[in-house]
Amino acid sequence: MVTADVDLLRLLEARDRELEELSKTVEMLREDNERLGERLKTLLNALYGRKSERIAPGQLDLFTKLLSAAEVAPEPAPSPDSAPAREPAPKRRSRKGHGRNGFPAHLPRLVTELDLPEGERTCPDCGVGMRCIGEESCERGHVVPAQILVHRYVRKKYACPAGHAMKTAEAPAALIERCKYEPSVYAHIAVAKYSDHLPLHRQSEIFKRYGIDLPKSTMWDMLGRVDELVSQPVLERMRAELLLEKIIQADETPVTVRLEGGKGTQQSYVWVYRAGAKIAFDFRMGRDRDGPNKYLALWQGILQGDGYSGYDEITRRNCLTRAGCWAHARRKVKVALDLKSPEAARLMVPIQRLFRLESTLKRRAEARGYSREEYLEHRSTLRRRRSASLLAEIDALIVELKGQRAVLPKGPLGKAIGYIENQREPLGVFVNEPRLEIDNNQAENALRPIAVGRKNWLVFGSPRGGAVACRLYSLVLSCRAAGLNPELYLEAVLRAVATTPATEIASLTPWAWAEAHPEHRLPSD
Repeated sequence: MVTADVDLLRLLEARDRELEELSKTVEMLREDNERLGERLKTLLNALYGRKSERIAPGQLDLFTKLLSAAEVAPEPAPSPDSAPAREPAPKRRSRKGHGRNGFPAHLPRLVTELDLPEGERTCPDCGVGMRCIGEESCERGHVVPAQILVHRYVRKKYACPAGHAMKTAEAPAALIERCKYEPSVYAHIAVAKYSDHLPLHRQSEIFKRYGIDLPKSTMWDMLGRVDELVSQPVLERMRAELLLEKIIQADETPVTVRLEGGKGTQQSYVWVYRAGAKIAFDFRMGRDRDGPNKYLALWQGILQGDGYSGYDEITRRNCLTRAGCWAHARRKVKVALDLKSPEAARLMVPIQRLFRLESTLKRRAEARGYSREEYLEHRSTLRRRRSASLLAEIDALIVELKGQRAVLPKGPLGKAIGYIENQREPLGVFVNEPRLEIDNNQAENALRPIAVGRKNWLVFGSPRGGAVACRLYSLVLSCRAAGLNPELYLEAVLRAVATTPATEIASLTPWAWAEAHPEHRLPSD
């Protein structure tokens, strides 16, 4: 009898263990099923959903059971000498009809006067001659197709009647010996490729419409000349001035490069370093730490970017301060929000408030005409009073969400929470540094033209082509940031670089040129 009881007890214990293992298996399969379901929704949303990161005003109101209307309302920035107070939202301008905007004043006008024929200037009722009492006018846009103008230089020659000497008028300097094209053509090709994203073979077809045979290989040689004469010396100075800044934003994007000798292709990377209007690109064959290590070398300051580990070594070696990007964090939460996650909506609310505080202060500064110093003072006060408390709210909410079994660590919201936790210290640097932006969007925006361009030219033709492209991108996009017309800038600098001493090369940087030559700025209208 005792033996039977022992056997029964063992059977019961074995069954309990089996049930426990089955329960664990069921729980694991349930989590896997939920994770795969979320991943499927994420992929479907990436394929067919909206690509914009903007959140519609009423989107968070879908979760009214969790969110109150007060939680999603924008909060105005307080002034340094007063307690925070809500202000009424500005009234939207009412649109008056569907009127069309006129043409900008800087465009040239071709005036054509239209008059009645002599025989129609009499009154049809009484036959008396009619007098001119005024005029009416209307404007219509007209495109003058581009054309190639051949600049013919005719040089006068003089000789001594006695046969002692002969003189000839000096010809304008050319970029290279027996040069066939003016600097304007070089500048046009560079801007068309690196600003307008026109590959060289398309430009060659366009030139054929003008009756000019300009092969792709010739244009590539011309770009190499622009790089040699302008990009390399000017970019060296641009990099030196960029590294004098105390805050630099950095980012990178992949680009395919064709290897020489028919060895196929390889994924390379374009790195961007930006401080305001100062933009510089750096081409690297890989995404490893050598990129920032070599470019930033001895630089010290605040480096803002995403959580990429490639910046870790230069951060340790140079004792840099790493600043995070709240746009990256918000983007990850937005993925979970698009899957209709109430928990993601709760986390999105304080993150949205961080951005709204920043944008509210910027609008107020523009409306009141704050100086740079006043703006930074107000932003410092705003961040210490309001942004710091929102960060504390985000931290508390993350602790609460992590305790809920509904948030899977490998799900979209779990990944977003993990990113914020891992980057929590860099994400909080902006609170005590008013010169620092809340996100790394300026660097990302600088890379956007490359992302658009690679859909047209597809690959860099060679590693050297990638290096040349990055140097010319640096010039063209710095012109855009400084408000310069890049074509006028490159043409002028191509003419000036030969006579500019090395000690004055700083005057040829885009930001210096924009200050010295306002006539080369892009029209404001």
